[in-house]
Amino acid sequence: MMEKTKIREMADVIAKIKQEAESLKELGCSCGIKCVEMNVVRMSAMIKMLELDITDAADILGA
Repeated sequence: MMEKTKIREMADVIAKIKQEAESLKELGCSCGIKCVEMNVVRMSAMIKMLELDITDAADILGA
């Protein structure tokens, strides 16, 4: 049971990271800082991998 709770907690943190990354991208774009936008694109790829690993597992386990 503790494992399911930890997995759900990780999934929630991943969701927050994704939201913050999108906010950062918007800020970078509004300031015209292209490197921020491009780095967030790279970060988004890593976040997607975490989602596939953790968030999908949490959904399958019903955590």
